[in-house]
Amino acid sequence: MQGSSRRIVQQLGVAFAAWTVVALVAYARVPLQALAAGRAMPPLRGSLEPLVGCWIWALLTPPILRVAQRWPLDRRNRARSGLVHLGGALASVALSAPPTYALLVLLDVPGRPKSLVAQTIAETFIDIFAYAALVALGHAVAYYRLSAEERVRRSELEARLLTARMEALEARMHPHFLFNALNTVSSLVRTGDSKAAVRAVARLGDLLRTLLLDDGQEIPLAQELEFVGRYLELEQARFGDRLSARIDAHPAIMDALVPRLVLQPLVENALRHGIEPSPSPGCVEIRATRSGDMLELLVRDTGNGHGAATTSTRIGLSNTRARLAQLYGDRHRLALTTDAHGTVATVLIPFRASRRELAQ
Repeated sequence: MQGSSRRIVQQLGVAFAAWTVVALVAYARVPLQALAAGRAMPPLRGSLEPLVGCWIWALLTPPILRVAQRWPLDRRNRARSGLVHLGGALASVALSAPPTYALLVLLDVPGRPKSLVAQTIAETFIDIFAYAALVALGHAVAYYRLSAEERVRRSELEARLLTARMEALEARMHPHFLFNALNTVSSLVRTGDSKAAVRAVARLGDLLRTLLLDDGQEIPLAQELEFVGRYLELEQARFGDRLSARIDAHPAIMDALVPRLVLQPLVENALRHGIEPSPSPGCVEIRATRSGDMLELLVRDTGNGHGAATTSTRIGLSNTRARLAQLYGDRHRLALTTDAHGTVATVLIPFRASRRELAQ
């Protein structure tokens, strides 16, 4: 309550200072014209008329700004907001003219209008103009705030993307992962399968190089699937016959935009908590489908079904969940379901085509 009162007092203080400057600038032409014409300087009481009128508008400024914020002139509410502001402008004329005229009569200001009706007619144009200027100012302040909030939101997204990239890079550089990858290469070399060894080293290099690229917050689905495919190919060299992988996505949705690195942590969790603990062969399936205006990404494993509840899984997915919330607000879903047949991770986001598809 105190904070709200303080803001109102601050707004009134700024409004009085600004309108006082407007009044003084408006009155300055009177003595300057007299001086240029060689006439006597007019009495200072003449400055009271613009000061009184502007000070009354200073009192009206906070509520007018509030009305501009409550009824913006955007495309959705243009007609209704226009009627509200038309009424607000006429009300401002009716509210400002009587006290202005009363004070001018009380102070016996020279050159004042002869009646309240004359005062109202004289002020109508300038008052409507002042109201419109305040509404424009209110919209400018609102748009500036929205722009500032958008910049903050984008900064947060960039920070989360950097975190995701560094976390993925750190996981790939983990000694256990490198040991497994290099051991896989060594085994392939010992068995004489040099082509497979070279391919495994190349895939590892591709992964590390891709993680360091800056492709923005969202990339085409085809690019994300390509990255995950390289990751699975490297892991298949390690797991051998214990791991099979399948990627299913219709060509028509390959240009759909998805958050960068959205599938990699889901696939990694499927391998770590579904395939690796089980001695039996397992499968990781990645599927992308479109349902109306939504895109569904699904990662399924045929492990023992106990990985989705682990602490490491929850931590690994927390950043993905936060990034989805930042990008899509309430229009997203990230869910993990598990049973005796394995774990299914599902991501639901709005379907948006990349610029390349829109240009075709």
